Amino acid sequence: MVNIKAVRESNSRLKSEPSGMVALFVGATSGIGKGSIMQFAKYANAPKVYIVGRSKTAATALLNELDRLNPQGTFVFIETEISLIKNADDVCDQIAAQERKLDLAFLSPGFLSGAGRQETSEGIDAFCALSYYVRLRLIYKLIPLLSASPNPRVISILAGGDEHAIDVDDLEVRKGYSLRKAVYTCTTQTTLAFEELAKSSPSIAFCHVHPGFVATEIVNKFAHTAKGMWTLPAMLARWTLIPLLPLFGRSIENAGEWSVFVATSAKYPPAKPKEKVVGVSLPKGTTIATSTVVADGQGNGVYRLDNYGETVKNERDTILENYRANQVGKKIWEETISVWERATRAS
Repeated sequence: MVNIKAVRESNSRLKSEPSGMVALFVGATSGIGKGSIMQFAKYANAPKVYIVGRSKTAATALLNELDRLNPQGTFVFIETEISLIKNADDVCDQIAAQERKLDLAFLSPGFLSGAGRQETSEGIDAFCALSYYVRLRLIYKLIPLLSASPNPRVISILAGGDEHAIDVDDLEVRKGYSLRKAVYTCTTQTTLAFEELAKSSPSIAFCHVHPGFVATEIVNKFAHTAKGMWTLPAMLARWTLIPLLPLFGRSIENAGEWSVFVATSAKYPPAKPKEKVVGVSLPKGTTIATSTVVADGQGNGVYRLDNYGETVKNERDTILENYRANQVGKKIWEETISVWERATRAS
């Protein structure tokens, strides 16, 4: 495992990398995303960063801090409700109108809720929209810009390595909805959809990251959504347990260090790199991460990573292997496109 000292040393070398890296951060106004964008601003050499969020006014303090961390950087806030596919398309159009390439797409929007299925105006469960459908839509629409980068990388912060068997006939989680079922479905779909995208875009590296336990506000917000018999236990948790979480979870700053490492290190090459070295050269003693699929010594450029940026190999591999053998990835991708098409018609 790469230690935090090596991670910071690797990140610090970004200052000597070519300037003008172009990045997109979605979900960066709080939590892990916020910690990640702040560390990125700290280390990157005069980057241009697009930040997507609901309220520019609410993000004023963050934008001021980013300017302080990197006075040579350019930080562009795009104000929108990103849970909608139509708005994701608008974001992509705005970026495409300004840029010739995109080096990094860092995606971490989302929330937890105990209130059950909540649909957006486009008919998609809001959790699934933010955790999967919108993220994949952004990636898909930005493939041309990503493909124009010498070292493009996509990062989705969700639960890489924690894939489960899912109901492949209910990918929208319309039957027997629960948050756990939604999480498992979005997680498994993300890994398999990344593998499908990597087949047609082999110059892009796709990283599906499990952040581990990070001390953010998401648990507290989740507790506020409890209903019925869970209302009192949630209230007690807010008073007793939640205040203690920072003692046990990583800080967003620490999580952000690892995010920058995954976003920029040569440890995570695409299937077909454009350049000999794809990212900041590896720390001493560090090896290339193992892709989710390796054939004849060639990885597919998709990575399931734990909270320390290491490849996850566990009992879930058997589930994924079975799904690959039965072309479930193709089915997932086709149904994802179908959901997008329905959503855009609804808009």
